[in-house]
Amino acid sequence: MKSKARSQKRSGGTITAIDTSASKENEADTRPIELRGCRVNNLQSIDVDIPRGKLVVVCGLSGSGKTSLALDTLYAEGQRCYIESFSAYTRQYLARLEKPDCDSINGIPPAIAVTRASAVKNNRSTVATATEIAEHVRLLFAKAGDLTCYQCGRKVEIDSPQSVAAEMTDPATQVGRAIVGFEIWLPDRTSAGEILLGLQQEGYLRLILKGETFQLSDDDRRPLARRIGSRGATAIVVVDRLSGQSEQPRWTESLETAMAEGNGRGVVLYEASGAAPESPVESDMSPRTIAVDGREMVQRIVSDRRRCDECDLEFPDPVPRLFNFNHPLGACPTCEGFGDVLRVDMSRVVPDPSLSLREGAIAPWNTPSYSHELDELIDLADDYKIRVDVPFSKLKKSELKKIHGGVPERNFGGLDGFFAWLDRKKYKMHVRVFAARYRSYTTCPTCEGKRFKPEALSYRIDGRNVADVLEMRCDQLDQFLAALEFESHADSGHLTTAESETDSKCETGTDSQLTLAMVAEAHDLRQYTIASEPVRQIRDRLRFLDAVGLGYLQLDRPLRTLSGGETQRIALTSALGSTLVGMLYVLDEPTAGLHPDDVTNLIRTIVELRDRGNTVVAVEHNAQLIAAADHVIEIGPNAGVGGGQVTFQGTPDELKNDSDSVTGEYLADDVGGYERQHAARKPTDFITLRGASGHNLKKIDVEFPLGALCVVTGRSGSGKSSLIHDTLFGAVSRRLSHRRGETPNPDTAQTLPHEGIEGVERIEDCLLVDQSPISRSPRSCPVTFAKAFDEIRKAFAETVDAKIRNFKPGHFSFNSAAGQCTACEGAGVQTVDMQFLADVSMRCPECRGRRYREEVLQVRYRDRTIADVLEMTVGEAYRFFRTMPKAQARLKRLIDVGLDYIHLGQPATTLSSGEAQRLKLAAFLAGTKRRRTLFLMDEPTTGLHFADVERLIDCFNALIADGHSLIVIEHHPMLVQAADWIVEIGPGAADEGGEIVRSERAV
Repeated sequence: MKSKARSQKRSGGTITAIDTSASKENEADTRPIELRGCRVNNLQSIDVDIPRGKLVVVCGLSGSGKTSLALDTLYAEGQRCYIESFSAYTRQYLARLEKPDCDSINGIPPAIAVTRASAVKNNRSTVATATEIAEHVRLLFAKAGDLTCYQCGRKVEIDSPQSVAAEMTDPATQVGRAIVGFEIWLPDRTSAGEILLGLQQEGYLRLILKGETFQLSDDDRRPLARRIGSRGATAIVVVDRLSGQSEQPRWTESLETAMAEGNGRGVVLYEASGAAPESPVESDMSPRTIAVDGREMVQRIVSDRRRCDECDLEFPDPVPRLFNFNHPLGACPTCEGFGDVLRVDMSRVVPDPSLSLREGAIAPWNTPSYSHELDELIDLADDYKIRVDVPFSKLKKSELKKIHGGVPERNFGGLDGFFAWLDRKKYKMHVRVFAARYRSYTTCPTCEGKRFKPEALSYRIDGRNVADVLEMRCDQLDQFLAALEFESHADSGHLTTAESETDSKCETGTDSQLTLAMVAEAHDLRQYTIASEPVRQIRDRLRFLDAVGLGYLQLDRPLRTLSGGETQRIALTSALGSTLVGMLYVLDEPTAGLHPDDVTNLIRTIVELRDRGNTVVAVEHNAQLIAAADHVIEIGPNAGVGGGQVTFQGTPDELKNDSDSVTGEYLADDVGGYERQHAARKPTDFITLRGASGHNLKKIDVEFPLGALCVVTGRSGSGKSSLIHDTLFGAVSRRLSHRRGETPNPDTAQTLPHEGIEGVERIEDCLLVDQSPISRSPRSCPVTFAKAFDEIRKAFAETVDAKIRNFKPGHFSFNSAAGQCTACEGAGVQTVDMQFLADVSMRCPECRGRRYREEVLQVRYRDRTIADVLEMTVGEAYRFFRTMPKAQARLKRLIDVGLDYIHLGQPATTLSSGEAQRLKLAAFLAGTKRRRTLFLMDEPTTGLHFADVERLIDCFNALIADGHSLIVIEHHPMLVQAADWIVEIGPGAADEGGEIVRSERAV
């Protein structure tokens, strides 16, 4: 079958030729990385030479030892050698760090690993923060942002005497008579006398108080005293009287004096001989005018502080941390920079509004612990006209107000009081868990999801604030910055002249007139010059994001919402954004989740990384990346203990011609092939989703076949996950819950908008098998997840040695204090806090990684300890427990989904997303069978070799033969060839996608 499949050619399946020849400029050190006698995990004392400055691909069957070579040996040793160069404080931990089990490792450079687990996934970590774009955006706004008051919309600027003098003397402003002064506060008549005497001694002659000018030298000050009054008043001390024709140096000197006396704040009153001039501060609104001695004069506030006098608002200086939603200076005080807040969700409190209060519409009051709340409500219902026998959805506003707010005179707190009481008791774990069931995240009402304070959002560049910029997609931001650069280049010619003239005149103090236009142009040029470097850094990183196929992502999208492949490519972008040379980059399946059209751009990016003088080692199954490699290493020939050997080293062309290579067979026709054993199955029925319009979906209608393998494909970001995960799964689950009479899962309330769904009655269950981790704890492992460990522990407890020691099955659980190692508590490793570095895990020195106490390890079953069993692969354990049909039945399910090579005790945190999906599928198969189940899967071929993909397809065929249906999001060409029905979403990503390109039965 394979030979026939190799001969078949698919149109469009050829590998795009890419110039990947290594750069000659970076071949200073040509010594290879030499590994001798490597025995890490299942590696069988292999010798490998890895050429430096090359792109090296490590391929082979899943579980053959590729990761053990690339990550557990090369990266681990590179990291250890790097830490060895640190201070003595850091090196004190090195004695406890294990060196990879090799005879020798020579010539290894500092190493950086890019894996799916590299990025921190929390609500504060976004695409922008992970790629360092956010840091440069903050710097851009700190240096080039324009401040506008968020209340009145006036532009707020820092004034300088030179700029104001240029404004007042510019003929275009048409300034007539003018007064320059500063404000003082006269608190009362007694204090005013002393203040005015001091001003007179300093040489000031006049002041303006309540629209009237007074001479400080007047003997009779009674009129002035009457104007001050008993409550005090603000006066303007006159520094100079000028006009628009006055010399500019005089204006400058007077303004400097006024601002110095007024603590950085001065006042200019002037008569506008023509139309009122548009000052930089008040260009958006009409200027303020006051009457002075019966003449209307325009008031112009001059200040060296960022302050809006109309709204009495002081703005902070534009420092980078002001534009950081993870810093208290810039974060919204309500949501603390998260953009959403946790609040009581009435859709969870009242999941079924058709029920009445007596029937238990309020879910938290149906529990035994809090049913007394419902009893109190029913007792007072008649007295306060609350109907308890009508559907909750038909209650009046007055009734809902009492249910929520309570009745204080009857000591009934209502729902608000009930949840407030739970908040006071949240120090108790069970109360905290209970309250969380009825809360959900909603958009912050203060910042409306923008994450920032209003002061931070007041700074704008080309009309956009920092939240607007971070809401853009990567490609949109690149266009926005390109337009800014175009403006700067277009204006740079005449702006340079303006700046030089402005600087020279300010420095020399010549009498030449500075115009307002010259000052504005010089200011703009300075902004463009300062912004040029942050803009360049941002655009470089945006180019890398586009190169790895992520140009459709929004910058403020949280990393926790990305797929495993997207997260890994984000980490790859961070590596590409640096300018490091001479490094060893270890990439773990960088093409995961990529459409074949996007792989070509990714390869060019990886080649660029290599051409800088770095060595790139990629663990990969993708045919395109293997073909682009300079050197290929195949590990095999089988998985687990049957692997760990170097079965091939050489060029991609030599690999294709090697008859002994498993990978070479599948590369013979350039893309790998799959020969269908049967014609495409005809669907037994359809589920129809109508009007799906969430995210970028464009109100589409889709028919999904039942009783067949349906593959949903399309470009990355085209809307596949939005359609399957966020719309179809929620819609089907809610309909099934209503049909069973169950309360819908609160999580399905987040289903994206759609008009309806038909055909759900034709299935009995729906299971979503996505890329989410099985567990975030290393204690979870395949044998526990598949429920096979219970039978194994019982077998050990029934041995003679166990009965003599009175050991029960619990003694053979590493999660039980009865038998676990006391030092590591059954984890087998201990975590060392490396302070400023990432935590380091080391093997427990007490149990040597075996998890159990010594007395437990003395009990043997067929001459194997319980720790020995956990070290077995699934295939080995299946053969070992041949007399235990229950354990074998559960292990057989793991073998059926192609996981026979993983170890029983392998921590779940080390499984790839594809392995995790198949483990979830095996757990379902090992449980109680249900007929007519709809499986929704997300790229299950991640981490699979071509041969393993064939086994997975066979497993899918068995499921369909058993009456189930599968809808799979996938790009792998072999799975697409095996599909019975193909739905393609596109044609592009983000706004260019969201449409049905084709939906048809496979040929």
